[in-house]
Amino acid sequence: MPDDSLRQLGRLEEGGFRRLAARLALLRAYAHHRENESLSGVQAQEETAEAFDERTAAVDDWVYDVYDSVTARTLRRWARQFRDDGLQGLIDRHGRRSERSYDSYFGAGSELRKVALHYLADHPDCTSTELLDALDEHVDEEELPTRRTVQRFLQKVGG
Repeated sequence: MPDDSLRQLGRLEEGGFRRLAARLALLRAYAHHRENESLSGVQAQEETAEAFDERTAAVDDWVYDVYDSVTARTLRRWARQFRDDGLQGLIDRHGRRSERSYDSYFGAGSELRKVALHYLADHPDCTSTELLDALDEHVDEEELPTRRTVQRFLQKVGG
């Protein structure tokens, strides 16, 4: 039986897979530059990001079609995610979309919708983060929608 990483890879749409492959290519370029030049991690990340922005990084041309630019901070984040979670850590949110629909969270009569509308009655100017925090108090974490789903809900109800 395949592990969760393989299952996630199998469900990635083409764009998600290209982003993952581009991230790996950039991390490989960073690691290669760091090793060959005997640089610190931070310095190699800064130089790799600068080279990428100048389109002189040691990556295939298709990577530039995926990302217009990359910052050293982004490279640091990707390196940490890869170190902590392996390949799975590099799969971005676009590749991890929930199989649940918007309506399964906030459809007419849903419990989450009732909680959200009650909260909005008392806090009409709340942000998606504030509403998400309030919803988190009422449901298990795995039943919680993404911040983007909460943003859509707020847009639909005029918040």
